[in-house]
Amino acid sequence: MWCYFVVGLTIAICCPGSIYADSSLSVEQVIARVNRGPLSAFRSRSRVGGDRLTGARIVGGIETSIEAVPYQVSLRYFNKHICGGSIISHSWVLTAAHCLDWYPNNDQIIVHTGSTWQAAGGALHQVFYYHLHPQYDIEEFQWDVATIRVHSVLVGPAAVAIRLPVAQEWAIGENVTVTGWGYARPNGDVVDTLRMVQLVAIAAEVCNATWTGYIMEDMICAGGKREDACDGDSGGPAVQDGVQYGIVSWGANDCGNGMPGVFTNLAHPSIRTFIYRTTMI
Repeated sequence: MWCYFVVGLTIAICCPGSIYADSSLSVEQVIARVNRGPLSAFRSRSRVGGDRLTGARIVGGIETSIEAVPYQVSLRYFNKHICGGSIISHSWVLTAAHCLDWYPNNDQIIVHTGSTWQAAGGALHQVFYYHLHPQYDIEEFQWDVATIRVHSVLVGPAAVAIRLPVAQEWAIGENVTVTGWGYARPNGDVVDTLRMVQLVAIAAEVCNATWTGYIMEDMICAGGKREDACDGDSGGPAVQDGVQYGIVSWGANDCGNGMPGVFTNLAHPSIRTFIYRTTMI
């Protein structure tokens, strides 16, 4: 793997032919990998008969259009949707690190933009390279953020960058908009038409009590009964008042069961610094 040094920060960059790339994974293996959850939290809740954890997905909500959320993208592996993401500039996309943590070759991942439908329309963009947060924990999902540089320019009325927070986190108790093509019900399948759900931002201490101590400083929470993110939504944006504050990261397997969904905290200094140093945004 190449290493790229920027102002004292070592950033992992994937490149074609990287010794870390596992091009032998099937689409099914990749989807199962992306939809897993943090290892220790999974073990803890399994011991007490609790919910199985998984990468997050949308349950409930309504269908929407790309014109309503033109920053939304689909990450595709061998032309199959595996994760969501968001446009943050004319050449950069933001997603979750766990969507790329098996280090696929760049030419194996495609970014699909500008379409309400995950498998049709819009434009396809090849990946130039991508970065994972240098502290990303592959087992516990801490620092779950990645940036993707695409070859072609992201432009058009249905491909518009979303603003990122400077320092302040989202407002607790207010609505958060989460979008994606993930499962519309537990144990389902990805949907063809983009969906949107309104969740409520939850205080960290409340979320941490619910998840029995597994919420770290780089995580924020939102949720609602019978409404949630679900498998296939991982990496997608969580937006409040036109600003993306979170990345869909993980949650309970029984989507919409009242357990808060967990999101990467984009206002955390380490997360925000990583994004700036890899993208200058």
